[in-house]
Amino acid sequence: MTGRPKKTTAPSRTRKKSSKGALVKGVSARLPIELLDEPTFKQGLQDITRGYSGIYLLYHRKRLYYIGLAKNLYWRLLGHAKNRHKGKWDRFAIFRVGRVRYLKDIESILLRVARPPGNSVSGHFHRDADLTKVLKKIQGEQMRRLGRIKKGLAMKGV
Repeated sequence: MTGRPKKTTAPSRTRKKSSKGALVKGVSARLPIELLDEPTFKQGLQDITRGYSGIYLLYHRKRLYYIGLAKNLYWRLLGHAKNRHKGKWDRFAIFRVGRVRYLKDIESILLRVARPPGNSVSGHFHRDADLTKVLKKIQGEQMRRLGRIKKGLAMKGV
């Protein structure tokens, strides 16, 4: 027999199921505000956002102007085209979110990081979520410990 050696295949590994898409169920690019006046686009946007809450971003030229959350993305965008934000934004992007439970926390994170000029309030978290006091306490303990070490070294004349 002058054939090729038989290929041995490695045992297949089972891959973990990806968690991508578990929270975000749809994303758009930045779209011009004028699309909200187009009947076909309006109907399509209503159809793809029906049943989903989400986060939307409003832009003025290329700069982020406003971040918001909505149970009905289409109507919220339309409202912002007519309310106090009218004329202050010209593009928008939407993110459909599957788990409404985390929507407010996501918005709060985005507001704290981006600090858009159109939002008057930054994101709020539960008071127990603020780690600043704990971290300051740890820093204070470390400073006291370093002070004692420094004092001990000074006494020994080092």
